[in-house]
Amino acid sequence: MLTDTLDLQAEAVLDPAIEFTNPLSENWKDPKSIFLTGATGFLGAYLLDELLHKTTADIYCLVRCGDTEGGIERLKSHLQFYSLWKETLSSRIIPIVGDLSKPLLGLQEEQFSQLASQLDVIYHNGALVNFVYPYSRLKATNVLGTQEILRLASLTQTKPVHFISTIAVFFSQAYSQVDRVTETDVPVFDSGLKGGYKQSKWVAEQLVAIAQERGLPACIYRPSRIMGHSQTGITGNFKDFLCSLLKACIQLGKFPTLETEINLVTVDYLSQAIVHLSRHKKSLGKAFHLSNTQPISWNNLFEEIRSLGYLLEETAYDEWLVELKHHAFQHRRENALYSLLPLLLSAANPLRFKKPRFDDRHTSEGLAGTSIVCPPVDTKLVYTYFSYFQKSGYLPGSSVNQVINFSNKTNKLIAFLGDDQNY
Repeated sequence: MLTDTLDLQAEAVLDPAIEFTNPLSENWKDPKSIFLTGATGFLGAYLLDELLHKTTADIYCLVRCGDTEGGIERLKSHLQFYSLWKETLSSRIIPIVGDLSKPLLGLQEEQFSQLASQLDVIYHNGALVNFVYPYSRLKATNVLGTQEILRLASLTQTKPVHFISTIAVFFSQAYSQVDRVTETDVPVFDSGLKGGYKQSKWVAEQLVAIAQERGLPACIYRPSRIMGHSQTGITGNFKDFLCSLLKACIQLGKFPTLETEINLVTVDYLSQAIVHLSRHKKSLGKAFHLSNTQPISWNNLFEEIRSLGYLLEETAYDEWLVELKHHAFQHRRENALYSLLPLLLSAANPLRFKKPRFDDRHTSEGLAGTSIVCPPVDTKLVYTYFSYFQKSGYLPGSSVNQVINFSNKTNKLIAFLGDDQNY
C-alpha cells in the first residue's frame, strides 16, 4: 500500500471480538505478574529495571528467540550493556518466546490464554522503530501487535494497559498553526501526517482509544525524543535521528542554520515517570506528555558542541543539504545520514516541521512531590552525552586534540562532575 493513498482512519479498526467485560484485576496496583513488551529495546531495559525495583512482581518479557534459555541470555546481555543486570533480581525475569508481529503474539492459543490468566497489568513498549520504512512495513508489529496486546488484556480478567506512544502523533499539518497541544487533545486524522512510524503509532493510539471506550483502563504515554541516561550518557540508540544528525554534521564539519528547538528526555527520567504514573488509580484513562520543560535551541546546542572542540561551520540549510548529499554518496559506507537521506528529502523531514508546544499538566500533577524531574538540556547534559559518544567510539575526539577539548567553561564542569568512573 502506497503511503500517498493510505487511509489511516480505515486502518483504525479494533477486532470487535475484543471486549472488556471481565472484572478488573484485583492486583493491578500491587501486581504479582506484569507483562512487558520491548524489554530488549532501549527504553525497555530501563522500564524492566524500574519495574523490578518498584514492584515485587514477576516480569514476563516478550522476546524473539529460539527458546526460553536463549531469551534469558538475550535479556541478561541486554541489561548488562546498560549496567542494569542484577543477579539477585534475575529470578523475577521470565522470558516469553514470541513475536509482536504474529497473531496471538506468536503463541499457541492455550499458551496465550494461560498467560492472560496470570497477568495483572501490561506495559506495551515494544515497536519496530524505523523512520524510513513505510507504514506497510511497520503495520504488523506496531498496529496488529497492539491489537494482540489488547486482546491479551481482555481475557480472563481485564488488565490495565500502559501504552508507550510518541509525541510525534501530533506532527502533522493539522497542528502546524496550533500554539499548544494538551494531554486531553486526541490526535486528529490528517493526511498530512507523514512517515510510516508516526502513522503506525497514530493508528495504534486509535486502537487503544477504542479499547478505552469498550471499558479498558488504559494510559497513553507520549515522550519526546528519548536520549541516554542523564548521569552516564549510556545509550543503545545510535540509529536515532538526532544521534545520526549530530554525527553527520561532525563528519561534514558543518551544521545547518535552523530556527528550531531540541526537546529530549533522558531515558532514566522517562522510565521512572512512566512506572510512577502507572501505579496510581487517578492515572487510568489519561494520556501523559513526557517532554522537557527546558529544551535547547538548535543554535545553542551547536555552540555547546563547538565549545567541546569540534570545528563546525554554520551553513544555510539548503547549501548544507546539497553538501551533505554529495558527501553521503561519496562516503556512503561511513556517512551517518546516508540511510536517512530519503527522510531529509521527504515531506516527513523533522527538521522542517513546525512543532507546537505540549502541555504536560497530567504529568506534572502525577509527579508532584516526587524527585522525578527531567534534567534540562544544558552544558552538563551535552558534555555527558558527548563523553559517552567518544568513549563508546561512536564519535571521534574533537579535531583540536582527538579528545574533548575542554574550554574554561568545560573545565569548571569537570571539576563539578569529578572523575568519571561509570564506564
